[in-house]
Amino acid sequence: MIPPVRFSAKQQPRLGRLKRMSQHRGLLTPEERARIMQLQDLLIDRFVEHREATADGLEERVATLEAEIGNLLREKKEIEQWAVAGSA
Repeated sequence: MIPPVRFSAKQQPRLGRLKRMSQHRGLLTPEERARIMQLQDLLIDRFVEHREATADGLEERVATLEAEIGNLLREKKEIEQWAVAGSA
């Protein structure tokens, strides 16, 4: 017999956050959701490259990657704000 799952007090707020995020994502168009996913993939790649460039001491590449990461995060935030503005 499998015991019932119990959630700690720490896990409950996270579950509420996930619910809000899924509701938020529901307001995005399929194209916007696809772009968000693409941006997340690009961000992962850039963060990995950033870590490697930092470890190798490539300061110029680190600066370039930080700028790229900032631009990707800005674009992602703008798309998410459109969804919020559209639901208001």
